[in-house]
Amino acid sequence: MKRVFLACACIIMLASCTESGNKNTKKLDNQQVEEVETIRVADTLDVDGYINRARWYLANQQVGNAIRDINSALSLDGKNIDALLVLSDIYYALGDQDNILLTLNKATEIAPLDSRPIVKLAELSFLQGNTNLSNAYLDKALEINSINPQAYYLRGIICMSKNDTVQALKQFMKARSQDDTFIDPVYQIAGIYAAQRNPVARDFYALAIQMAPDNWTTYYDLAMYLQDNGDPEKALQIYDTLDVKVPGNYQVLFNKGYVNLVYMLDYDEAIKNFDKALSVNPKSIDALLNKGVAYEQKGNYKQAKSIYLQVLKDNPNYQLAIDALHRLGE
Repeated sequence: MKRVFLACACIIMLASCTESGNKNTKKLDNQQVEEVETIRVADTLDVDGYINRARWYLANQQVGNAIRDINSALSLDGKNIDALLVLSDIYYALGDQDNILLTLNKATEIAPLDSRPIVKLAELSFLQGNTNLSNAYLDKALEINSINPQAYYLRGIICMSKNDTVQALKQFMKARSQDDTFIDPVYQIAGIYAAQRNPVARDFYALAIQMAPDNWTTYYDLAMYLQDNGDPEKALQIYDTLDVKVPGNYQVLFNKGYVNLVYMLDYDEAIKNFDKALSVNPKSIDALLNKGVAYEQKGNYKQAKSIYLQVLKDNPNYQLAIDALHRLGE
């Protein structure tokens, strides 16, 4: 039976509207947001005020306002590196790689000993598929500043892209050791250990949940790990919680059905959850097929056969449904 996995368990791309891992340029906390709100209507601000407000706008997907404020900042100080970095983030949001490159090159010319724009150039090179150039930029950034968790994190991502999980793990651990508030390496470490079926994965998922308790995808990934590694009851508890936190989520509903079908042998509950999953995604072959398997396991062969034929109606060559009908003597 085919499984459904959440995309967040895969590589988390570095490019974003904020610069996580750099303590001076993280997403604004609640107090900073309140400060931004108090100056939202101000006509004129100092350079830092415009930069902070631009970051807030960008984090809240108000790109036009972010552009306005960062242009105001640069009109006051055209060589401000923080402003140029925010401008490069704006271009990331717009998908304008040419202007990202121009902006970051300008920043490196103004401040050649500032490693941040160099790390961003490494990121851009990686996104463009040039890992050799990306690594060269990272070497340069680490020569300038060896305490550079963002650089080690990106190097780990590059290693992951080459399926070198041993080196990737080392790089993510290095990033984590340099900044224990940087959550992205924690996600990656948890994912690597989970793929290895290493019980240490639970510790890193727990750490990620502690650091970002509102990120439901971490709970999902932990539940996936638990169901695959001998603790389906705990996995179901997490899925039940997620069903309340994010109601109507297909992956959660499907996996509740799957765990009940495969591990708990509770076929009625499995059918109930597959029905809910199908109400969210009526075209799901996996949910429909597994619903048929649940009926088959219950001994309701007539209903199972009807479902398998329904699968084949829209997918005539779907081998699992064909095999299922053969099991029923069809």
